[in-house]
Amino acid sequence: MTKAPSGFEYQFGGSLNSDAPSYVWRKADLTFYQALKAGQFCYVLNSRQMGKSSLRVQAMKQLQKTGAICICIDLTGMGKQDVTPEQWYAGIVQSLVNGSPLSKNIQWRTWWRERQDLLSLVQRLSLFIEEVLLVEIPQDIIIFVDEIDRVLSQNFSLDDFFVLIRFCLEQRSINPAYQRLTFALLGVATPNDLIRDKTQTPFNIGTAIELQGFKLHEVQSLTEGLKGSVKDPHGVMQEILDWTGGQPFLTQKLCYLVAASASAPNSNCSVEQIVQSCLIDNWAFQDEPEHLRTVRDRILRNQRRVGRLLSLYQDILQNGAIASNGEPDQMELRLSGLVIERQGQLMPHNRLYKSVFNADWVTQKLAALRPYEAMLTRWIASGCEDETCLLRGQLLQDTLAWALGKSLGDQDYQFLAASQDLAKRQTQAALDAAEHASQILAYTRKVAHEEVSRQRLSWRWLPKIAFSVAVPVLILQFCGLFQGLEWNLLDQYFRWRPLEGADARIAVIAMDESDIERVGQWPVPDRVLAELIRNIKAQKPRAIGLDLYRNLSIAPGHAELIQEFQTTPNLFGIEKVVGTPIKPPSLLEQRQQIGFSDQVLDTDGKVRRALLSVSLAEGEVSYSLAVKLALHYLKAEGKDIVPLDEDRMRLGKAILNRFEQNDGGYVRAESGGYQILLNFRGTQKSFSVYSLKAVLNQQGSLKGLRDRIVLIGTTAESLNDFFYTPYSSGLVGSPDRMSGVMLQANIISQLLSSALDGRSPLYVWPKPLEWLWVFAWAGVGLGIGWRWQSVMVVMLCLVFASGSLVAIAYLSFLLGWWICVMPALLTLWGTTAVLLMVNNRQKERLLFKGCLAKLLAQSQDYPIAGRIALEYFKQSENLQNQAEIDEYLTQQSIEQGNPDLLKTELAPGK
Repeated sequence: MTKAPSGFEYQFGGSLNSDAPSYVWRKADLTFYQALKAGQFCYVLNSRQMGKSSLRVQAMKQLQKTGAICICIDLTGMGKQDVTPEQWYAGIVQSLVNGSPLSKNIQWRTWWRERQDLLSLVQRLSLFIEEVLLVEIPQDIIIFVDEIDRVLSQNFSLDDFFVLIRFCLEQRSINPAYQRLTFALLGVATPNDLIRDKTQTPFNIGTAIELQGFKLHEVQSLTEGLKGSVKDPHGVMQEILDWTGGQPFLTQKLCYLVAASASAPNSNCSVEQIVQSCLIDNWAFQDEPEHLRTVRDRILRNQRRVGRLLSLYQDILQNGAIASNGEPDQMELRLSGLVIERQGQLMPHNRLYKSVFNADWVTQKLAALRPYEAMLTRWIASGCEDETCLLRGQLLQDTLAWALGKSLGDQDYQFLAASQDLAKRQTQAALDAAEHASQILAYTRKVAHEEVSRQRLSWRWLPKIAFSVAVPVLILQFCGLFQGLEWNLLDQYFRWRPLEGADARIAVIAMDESDIERVGQWPVPDRVLAELIRNIKAQKPRAIGLDLYRNLSIAPGHAELIQEFQTTPNLFGIEKVVGTPIKPPSLLEQRQQIGFSDQVLDTDGKVRRALLSVSLAEGEVSYSLAVKLALHYLKAEGKDIVPLDEDRMRLGKAILNRFEQNDGGYVRAESGGYQILLNFRGTQKSFSVYSLKAVLNQQGSLKGLRDRIVLIGTTAESLNDFFYTPYSSGLVGSPDRMSGVMLQANIISQLLSSALDGRSPLYVWPKPLEWLWVFAWAGVGLGIGWRWQSVMVVMLCLVFASGSLVAIAYLSFLLGWWICVMPALLTLWGTTAVLLMVNNRQKERLLFKGCLAKLLAQSQDYPIAGRIALEYFKQSENLQNQAEIDEYLTQQSIEQGNPDLLKTELAPGK
């Protein structure tokens, strides 16, 4: 309450007392009173400081005079922080009790607690109204709920409270007691705001009381306060209402300011000057008690809807008014107090609001709110035609994300829609250009590929590739990398070779396990051995080889054995000269009818070479048993060994080449003595084999021993006189190892067959010829890679060439030549692969150059699509080519003086 200099009290802010002289009676006072007296549910929902509370006070005073019980529940006092639903409903009951005669008659707290575990909160409140309030109070009861908008800010739902109010209205037709109960709701809200759960029926009951601003004929009491202060109170009041639009708070305050100004010394200020200086200028600091800031905060408080509300108010300011349609945004704007509805139009509430919250203020707030304010302003100024003002790219995406969930103005949505439409058109144009660019790039690559595919790699590359592959392969061969593979392939050749017929010149007396069991001991007694020699000698063989160590006598029968040694001039025994020596029978040694039985093993444990002779320490040369027997046999044929030089000797029709350490697939092998590569005749099946039992008992026909070399040896597993050979693996059924006597038979057979039959020994090429062979296959690989471009065709050709290489090597083996395969095979594949890589690299380079030249030409004819095609091409290339493209573009931009040439159009989505 503020006194004017005239003594009249104006009140702005808070509720006016029922007897306040400055209270202005309006049409709403009578309407509100009559509706409540008639028992109607009413609600007064309007903006703040429109006199709602004062209206309630006056209505309660008038209704109490009629005997009605008026209870006021001010939700402002209910609190909001840390208030539970239990406390809130209990506060409602307390307000009902304190505001009525019940306070002396009932212990409401006890009543409330007794039903705590039986009923919900709203059920207890409903029961309290029905069983206590309506029973204990016989008069009409009018419950005023002021500041009803406070329920909107609670942390829990109070929908059930408003459902209860509707329930009380509906109970009137069932329970007559409810006809005495009436509710009046007052606050800053809309009926739709009161129930949060939109699945329930909206709170649409009761009579809405329209609370309008003061009219000139209603403010006679306020005019009285101006008398004595101004010359024309009615005229000044008209000016005041012209500024405030009858808004109660502003009208009371401006009346006070005018009266106070008029009483000041030497003051002659007009109403407009007072409004400007006391209300508009620096209004945010002079707004005491707070009113204009309340209006402002009501607009700006909801960040989701503030843009829409400001835009809506901006339309009203620009057009003077807009059609009212009852939309939530319009209702929210009305609740702020800025605008008012008159004759179906929304318009500024008053002149003062328009001056404070003017177009500049709206623009400033929107600019602070919108990230696109400047662009929107220019776009609107251009008549919504200038597309350069529209949003693009990431800015558009960021803005759309910002606008998500917000309620904006119509111009905002039009601006965003126009920006999106432009983006769609630009995207479509970019897609069209990208499609054209893809077509240009595809056609360019096709043409360039056709041109490049007709070109061949220059012949100058071929020698370089051949040497770059063959030389490393030969180095690897020299390091022994392929030795094991070559041995395995040689072994396979022996297993692949068709079996030759049995050598009729050789017979083998093999002592197996059954023979040893029959004799009953090992070594066999001298008598058994003497009888065996005697029976063999009776068949007149050309030579007998005793492949058994016999340096000690084995009784009984030693004298008999000596007798046989003396009377058998073609009998040869064995000794061991390599490593730990084993002496031969002394009698045979004296008659020089001795040969050594030592064999040469490769590092994998197999026998592939035959040791023919070794030089002893005394300078003598010792020959193997196989050589002794073969020479004895050939002597009758008039054949003998004829040395040709240190590394070669002739034996009949054959030339026996001495094995060197790097012959064939060998690398730095042990080549001591006179060794030759062993060209096996075969396994045991290649020789005539007799058992010891058959010879001793003269069973069957022994005539097959006549004029043959007869070898006596053992094949018993227990004696372990076995060697691994090329036949030791491979086909199922092949023997794991070959007995020593069969190995001797193979060596003898090779010597006899070479000397008499012309059967070729196993020869190897000299190293220069092997190197030439490797380079020849390098040429084959180069021919394949140079002639054919298809990888599939090249692979087929390589497989065929590889098979041919192995076939040639195998056929050569059948003719007596051991040709190394692995170096040639690796060179064949390596040269082809390197040629293809070089060829592909050269073609890729030519293809890159051709495509780049054509795309640069296309970019002149089709600037956008051509540039996109060039960018696509650049992205598909490696870093080196990308750098070269950039260098081309830089050079062209310098030559043409066009820096924009460097700006490449990007395809959508890049």
